[in-house]
Amino acid sequence: MRRRILLCGIALGVLAAAAAWLWPRPRPHLLLITLDTTRADRLGCYRYPAGRTPALDSLAASGVLCERAYTVAPITLPAHASLFTGLYPAENGVRTNGRGKLDAAIPTLAGVLRHQGYHTAAFVASFVLDSKFGLDRGFQVYDDDFVSDDPSADALHRQRNGAAVVDAALAWLKQPRSGPLFCWVHLYDPHFPYLSHPDLFGDEFAERPYDAEIAYVDRQVGRLIDFLKERRLDAQTLVVVVGDHGEGLGDHVERRHGHTLYDSALHVPLIFRRPAQLAPGRRMTANVSLVDVSPTILELLGLADPRTITGKSFRAALQGNSGENGEALCYSATDDPFLSNGWSPLRSLIEGNCKYIRTTKPELYDLAADPGERQNLVEADPDKARTMASRLAELESRLVPRDETRVQLSAAERRALASLGYAGGAAETTEGPPPADLPDVKDMLPFDCAVEDAQTLIHEGSPQAGIERLREITRQARTHSDAHLHLGYALLLRKEFEEAADVYRSLLAVKPENLHGHVGLGLALVGQGRFEEAITEYSQALEIDPGFTDAHYNLAQALAAGGRRDEALAHYTAAIDSDPHYAIAYAGRGRLWADLGRFDEAIGDWRKALKYGPDSAETQRNLGIALAQRGQADEAGRHLARAVEIDPQNSEWQCDLGLFLLLRRQHAQAIAHLNKALEIMPGYARAEAALEQAREALAGQDPTAQ
Repeated sequence: MRRRILLCGIALGVLAAAAAWLWPRPRPHLLLITLDTTRADRLGCYRYPAGRTPALDSLAASGVLCERAYTVAPITLPAHASLFTGLYPAENGVRTNGRGKLDAAIPTLAGVLRHQGYHTAAFVASFVLDSKFGLDRGFQVYDDDFVSDDPSADALHRQRNGAAVVDAALAWLKQPRSGPLFCWVHLYDPHFPYLSHPDLFGDEFAERPYDAEIAYVDRQVGRLIDFLKERRLDAQTLVVVVGDHGEGLGDHVERRHGHTLYDSALHVPLIFRRPAQLAPGRRMTANVSLVDVSPTILELLGLADPRTITGKSFRAALQGNSGENGEALCYSATDDPFLSNGWSPLRSLIEGNCKYIRTTKPELYDLAADPGERQNLVEADPDKARTMASRLAELESRLVPRDETRVQLSAAERRALASLGYAGGAAETTEGPPPADLPDVKDMLPFDCAVEDAQTLIHEGSPQAGIERLREITRQARTHSDAHLHLGYALLLRKEFEEAADVYRSLLAVKPENLHGHVGLGLALVGQGRFEEAITEYSQALEIDPGFTDAHYNLAQALAAGGRRDEALAHYTAAIDSDPHYAIAYAGRGRLWADLGRFDEAIGDWRKALKYGPDSAETQRNLGIALAQRGQADEAGRHLARAVEIDPQNSEWQCDLGLFLLLRRQHAQAIAHLNKALEIMPGYARAEAALEQAREALAGQDPTAQ
């Protein structure tokens, strides 16, 4: 009997094993939430006493919080590219925002999960992660809709708020489907400029708007977690929350991010939660990098990682096993100081509590004794500095670098990136490694802050004070691109063309590859009537970057002014081909068509110009005149009236509308606009003649006929 029982037990065990093999348990869902520009030390669960982050704190309490997680780069696109590929930026070729895209040959986390039968969807909040930069591969849905519903807005929104992103994600999550889900939600709100959200928090964050943005994001995270609970999906969902990089907030002078490798920019939140797999409330103290996150996710999901990557899974450490290793190396890099200003790029290595930063003036810190990184130990401990420098070089020698896959940006896309504070792919540097004696970012960052303060003065009504400050900065920092560009632009607006030209020439003398320097100099030369010299500058910009939309447009303007119409048409068309939403290029080409007597083409271009930029009084007026000549009086009147509405102090627009109304025998209305034209410009002969005609017509007209 005992033998039979034993045999039955063995048989049942075999059957159970076979059943588990034939009918495996459903794979866990994955919800990945990336928090843009979020410092770990501004969350309650990371011991920030003023934090208001109950949703994230609850996730940490019910999951595992990584105390020492570090990004690979203090920049959004490279950080996310490394998160999804398990490769450092040098290895995947994505080193900054807006210049390159992820090579299609590099496998991603989304691609692996899609191959394993996951339904995949991404919901991103910023153009920086637009699908054109390559992170959409593997996602069946990639929601990066930043197109404005408002035709007067730029063609691309800077960003969309967390509520809109989460609304879209929840709509997808609620759709019935079988099989495991992978949903990535990107929340961008803590990026500058910060909002205090008084509608939600009153005046609680009036003096701490960055904290308000994090509190707002926490609410959006809470909505996603509440959905999992309501649908009873929380137990079968692996939730991962991770920051892409931090924010300077004035620490070490840096106000934003991208230029330094201090922990204010590198230390990011990282939380894993899956109740059936990870013990709640654990705080993991090992150093981990963003490159390690995707292999860890795959192992937690029970999937083999088919990729050849640098990142290593730390699942054992998450589960409290002996695999936890406080000596893991965390490598970070930023090329932005070099790409945008020609300053020294930075590299850093963290090993245990020791952190080394390689730049023109190297830095060494003991993070345990000096978490604020205030005491540079390079001179106090030169042996350790040399050891860390050697370790950093050794790690880099093992990386297999990949060339950047450049991406073509339209003018609207460049503007979208510029509005976020990024260079948007502007080329300033030559090929090859940077020189060793470049300016150190520590010496140059104070000038960055001074430029920002000067811009604030200009925008807040003290332009002369702002210009004087920019003049001072350009004298002190001859290589500071932004100081020269902002000063040149401010002078252009004041029509001080000679000084503006000198400022741009000063910049180009040290940075001949600066695209905006060439275009700015061209504009200053046009202001002086020196069109041929301006054409040379615009042409030089196009030699550096043949796809530079603004250079095509400005070159077309200069060529048209010089009577070179065929060449001008070609460059207007090139600008429009590069950016189909480029309103002023349509307007300029329309004027050229009109000069050539091709009014059908002119009207078509002006209609498109107003579709993408309806607040151009000149285009409203030009289209109105052309339509009036075609006998389309009603529509013509609307456009002429709109021109006056936009710019009521323009005597020419007032006169045009007055003449149109005179021809329509609306004499009283015509007189009102012609009087306004003469009020603005006394002695305006065209308006005086029309006014006399309108008065005579009105005097000989039966008043009841009006």
